[in-house]
Amino acid sequence: MHVMILLFGTTLIWAMLLVCNRVALTSFDIDPYAMTCWQLVFGGVSLVLLSPGRKIPWRQFTLPINWAYGVLRVLTGVTWTASLLYISAPESGILSQTGMPMAALAATFILGRTPGRSEWLGHAILISGAVWMAWHLPGGFSNPAVLLMLASEVTAIASTVLAELHPDNQIKDAWAHLRFTGVLLLINASIFLIVPAFVEVISPVPIPYISTAGLFGTETLIAGLLIGVLFRGPAMVLSLRSVKVAGIEKYILSTTILPFVLLGLEMLASQFDLTPPPTHDSVFWISSLLVMIGIIQITVSKHRHAAKRKALAEIAAQAPTPGNAA
Repeated sequence: MHVMILLFGTTLIWAMLLVCNRVALTSFDIDPYAMTCWQLVFGGVSLVLLSPGRKIPWRQFTLPINWAYGVLRVLTGVTWTASLLYISAPESGILSQTGMPMAALAATFILGRTPGRSEWLGHAILISGAVWMAWHLPGGFSNPAVLLMLASEVTAIASTVLAELHPDNQIKDAWAHLRFTGVLLLINASIFLIVPAFVEVISPVPIPYISTAGLFGTETLIAGLLIGVLFRGPAMVLSLRSVKVAGIEKYILSTTILPFVLLGLEMLASQFDLTPPPTHDSVFWISSLLVMIGIIQITVSKHRHAAKRKALAEIAAQAPTPGNAA
């Protein structure tokens, strides 16, 4: 039960982060790229400094695996953000469902955990929901958002696999884990500052607002500080903890409900005139229905597969060994 609470809490905190970002961008004079940089900086610093009397883990800044993780996370964010030039946030959430089948493939071929056969039916339904959405976008499959979201999910799954395998993500000392997470956020911030110079190489489409020109705007700094400390830092901590405790498959499965949590929070925010009220057509709702059916199928399949493995393990444990039989 505690794993389910952890996974849902992780998804909820990410949804709250996204909604707060949307409120900041629609209600204040905020530079979106600069605000993201400051969120990473302030979120990372707060986590590093949360353990009084302990040394700052400078060694973490020199590890190639941490910088590889940072590059993947930045690519995930840049490509997802770029897709929002062409589609809405909920639509991007539907297209992001391609990440669940990718996670299952990564678990099978990299981590050696093969899902049950019936689970693949759920993945096929998830993909059909994303395909239905992509087909009805302006330009269909040639819409730049389709390629951008695929790139975002590939890098997201790669970074999640790296997080599960990362030796420093296995440590039991909670304070040390917070400092480790803080270092990752600061590395991400460093890469974000470098990205504008190479944005034409990183992104297949122009992203006009990726610039550090508004880095020191007052409202941008305040938004970065508040959202970074309250949401970005905790979201990163919970994400790494979820990957460690539940594994990549369950973690990614839990994130598939993000579009629906996000939709609910946006509707709530619109009641207070903080964001425009969300409006969606039948294509979105059909895609959402397919996604929900896929999530249910995968969840039921995982439960059955786990129960079957447990039963087989119990039978194996009760079977007499040659020594006992003698």
